[in-house]
Amino acid sequence: MGKLTTFGFLREQWTDLPISTTDVSDQSLVVVGANVGLGNEAAVYLAQLKPKSLLITSRDEVKCEQSKADVETRSGMTDIESWPLELSSFDSVRSFVNNFEAKGCTANVVIANAGVSTTKYTKTLDGYETSLQVNYLSTALLSILMLPHLIKTGTPEHASRLVIVSSVAHFQANRLEGAEKWPSIIEMINDEAVMMNRYQLSKLLEVMFIRELSSRLSTPTLVAVSAVNPGLCHSRLTRDVDPFSKFFMNILQGLLARTTEMGSRTLVHAAIEPGERERHGRYLSSCEVTEESDYALSAEGREVSKRLWHETLKILGDIDPRVNTIVSENLIKA
Repeated sequence: MGKLTTFGFLREQWTDLPISTTDVSDQSLVVVGANVGLGNEAAVYLAQLKPKSLLITSRDEVKCEQSKADVETRSGMTDIESWPLELSSFDSVRSFVNNFEAKGCTANVVIANAGVSTTKYTKTLDGYETSLQVNYLSTALLSILMLPHLIKTGTPEHASRLVIVSSVAHFQANRLEGAEKWPSIIEMINDEAVMMNRYQLSKLLEVMFIRELSSRLSTPTLVAVSAVNPGLCHSRLTRDVDPFSKFFMNILQGLLARTTEMGSRTLVHAAIEPGERERHGRYLSSCEVTEESDYALSAEGREVSKRLWHETLKILGDIDPRVNTIVSENLIKA
């Protein structure tokens, strides 16, 4: 079973990660959340490999222009596309995919990196707590809406990739005890009472989503999906937490954090390195397949995972009817 130990955590933090040099000249890549942090470094890394095309996203038009200029300057690649994508808005996710389809774009890789960590309870205009929507629901919506495009580029020899950036923090998520009695797991998690554990729970939900999605893709899969832990890195993830938590995290990062570039290697590895089908449906840490948390692997966690999948599809299907069509045409019932 998957256990988080202090020694194991420190060993991973101090491990040098491999540098990817795989040829991506025939690949179309999408990196979500590329204006700062891990997404920015991953975009620069991939751009330096000169892919066929690179589409990056940021929250608004201004950040898009800034991130495009930054990635192009640092990588030497030109003609990078940079589009707005605000994951706190389901309409923004739908608009992004609409634009992708209208322009006839293709994708061999989607790195769903954007995320938020906050200790303040706020709801989006869609009615969900911000980190629950950004880290989980909108990421799941984007993943499913992009699935047909990834299936289209996948081949029996080389699967396309969907990479969701999760976290070792999912080990610290509360066990959802009593969930079998809850009318809705997502609505219960959306309640303000679980605010202090929100980020960890959202990362657990991502791990569960990848597991359920992978189990419903055909074999051999045309899309290899994985959840990646980049480790503790220097980033702006905690910019929205309260001052006390930020002070504590700054100390922890100062002592133990990887550089942002080092952490980005975990995203790039999952996105382009060979062996994607061995990583399919798995949780990756330090560029290696490893076990999820005890709770995720337990009988209770697996049951919650299945319920969560069906609840998620119901919510997303009401948001965008394409979800139901994509699921019925491309996924196996499980």
